[in-house]
Amino acid sequence: MKHPVPGEASGAGAVAVGSNQGIISTGDAATIDNRTLHLPAEAFRAPADVPAPPGLNNLPAPRSAVFVGRDEDLARLGAAMDGGGGPTVVHGLGGMGKSTLALHYAHRHRDRYNPVWWVPAETPDGITLALASLAAHLDPYAGLTTTSAEAAAWATGWLQSHEGWLLVLDNAETPDDLAPVIGRLTTGQHLITSRRATGWHHLAQPLALRTLAPDASTDLLMRITGEPDGPDDALAELAAELGHLPLALTQAAAYIQHTAITPASYLARLRRHPARMFAASATDDHERTIARVWQLTLQAIAARNPLAVDILRTFAWLGPDDVPRDLAEALDDDPIAVDEALALLHAYSMITLTSRTITVHRLVQAVARTPDPADPHRAEETIEGARRRAIGLLVAALPGDPLFNVAGWPRWRELLPHIEALATRVAPDQDDERTDAIWLQASAFLQGEVQLDRAVDFAERSMAASQRLYGLDAPRTLASRSLLASAYREAGDLTKAVPLLVRNRDDCERVYGAAHAETLTARTNLAYAYGLSGEVDLATELHSCNLADCERLLGPDDKLTLVSRNNLASAYREAGDLDRAAPLHERSAADYERVFGPDHPETLTARSNLAYTYQLAGALDRAIALHEHVLTARERILGPTHPHTDLARELLANARGDAPQ
Repeated sequence: MKHPVPGEASGAGAVAVGSNQGIISTGDAATIDNRTLHLPAEAFRAPADVPAPPGLNNLPAPRSAVFVGRDEDLARLGAAMDGGGGPTVVHGLGGMGKSTLALHYAHRHRDRYNPVWWVPAETPDGITLALASLAAHLDPYAGLTTTSAEAAAWATGWLQSHEGWLLVLDNAETPDDLAPVIGRLTTGQHLITSRRATGWHHLAQPLALRTLAPDASTDLLMRITGEPDGPDDALAELAAELGHLPLALTQAAAYIQHTAITPASYLARLRRHPARMFAASATDDHERTIARVWQLTLQAIAARNPLAVDILRTFAWLGPDDVPRDLAEALDDDPIAVDEALALLHAYSMITLTSRTITVHRLVQAVARTPDPADPHRAEETIEGARRRAIGLLVAALPGDPLFNVAGWPRWRELLPHIEALATRVAPDQDDERTDAIWLQASAFLQGEVQLDRAVDFAERSMAASQRLYGLDAPRTLASRSLLASAYREAGDLTKAVPLLVRNRDDCERVYGAAHAETLTARTNLAYAYGLSGEVDLATELHSCNLADCERLLGPDDKLTLVSRNNLASAYREAGDLDRAAPLHERSAADYERVFGPDHPETLTARSNLAYTYQLAGALDRAIALHEHVLTARERILGPTHPHTDLARELLANARGDAPQ
């Protein structure tokens, strides 16, 4: 008998085992790690010949039985999946509920697809392992290979040769990770979820997932917490504080239920101890908290572009919506570096980016500005540095002279929401020279906009900061006191305004002297308040003296001189002395037009005063024509709903009502 040579095959169907490792297929047996297994013929079928077992899926159960507020999103997803546009990627901020939406879609449509396979797609290795598992479930013998990669390749071959399947690729990190899989598989359906908002154009059709509607947010909280009486103010307030973000809502509701506290108590804890509550979990799944989800995202962003994280931390101190994009450009000398940083934040859905504005979810902001010793990206000194940068951005961006610089008013309106947000996020005892300057100018602008409650708030804050920072007699403190008195006066609170104005006049005379412009301004403001208080004679006397001093010391065209002349004319009018009032108002209107231009709001105010004087004097044709001119100009310049426009409309209607019919 002839024996085979070691290392050589002994005949048909034989193998040279001395040099083989792993699996060796011979048609009726396989050798695995030097062990021979005798397998049936079906073990050697091609992937195309292997049918899928009925109803094959590996879908996890939903994390929560509560699923509300996503019917419209499910319909949008269904339309995208059925539209023939190729793979669909649901993208959005971490915690938005992308995976939950995809999971509910997959469960609802299990009868349409077979198999339905859930693929954790954070890494290429995760995709490989999931496909290898699919291979083993399609054909147990397909798993008898040396590596997961070979099993995944077998699964890919099966998918290429069959139709009607659905792969859900969950939490994909980058489009590049999926391209090798999706590019080769065109016979079934792919549903992708990802934090990445961009880069999918060549691979999948994007579907952005947004936060829940307010009603759905409160409904979610109510269902999980078991609140019996339906949504109340505390639930609605908590939902708004959490920015209607599903993960944050679920995390909060589970904590409320677990600890048996009220929604109001949770909200109080959240505001007092934000870092701990963002990390708090009522389950064992500590990886699924807002703090952990975004910490991982920030780590990924910081590794690629530290400037991006700096921008996010800085913008955490501003308002969440419509942050002017040029503010970010002031954070680095290289505009291309800023573009790349913003693009990366947008790609990870941490911001929404347009050509002019940036939007940041309010809860992202809350986490980003909350110190946490356990998070290297949220060290206390790092957060403090971001606060200082945000303040510096606003100081540098504010236009000067908020009362008279009309060209700067659109920029003021653009920045005001961010000034107000900063004011709520910086404690009054943290105010410094820069925040004091912001509050002072904001109050002046708001007085011009006739938003008087807000103007008073900013003026009061500036007054407190100025006194603490500079002392009682410092020029900045006197300016803050004057502006606060003006805010009280414009708001109709003369009992607060007049004593402040008297004190400010006396202090200015003592600090500056009687002939200083600040002293003249203080006298002008006091005289105007006397007129509003009904002390017409006192107001007229003070206005007359002040106008003479302004003309002598400042010149006929100085802003304060024009104001004084206009105020004296109004005092004469209120005293019923129209013979003196009308010529002064006519000169005032002409001077304002010459100095400021025909469309300046102060010019229009001077014309309005003149028109009203004509009306009182019975010159109704002249009054109506001038009122019409003022109304048309204010509608064009200030807008149809501005308070000054409404006043012009009311004055015109009154004048027409006085005219004979």
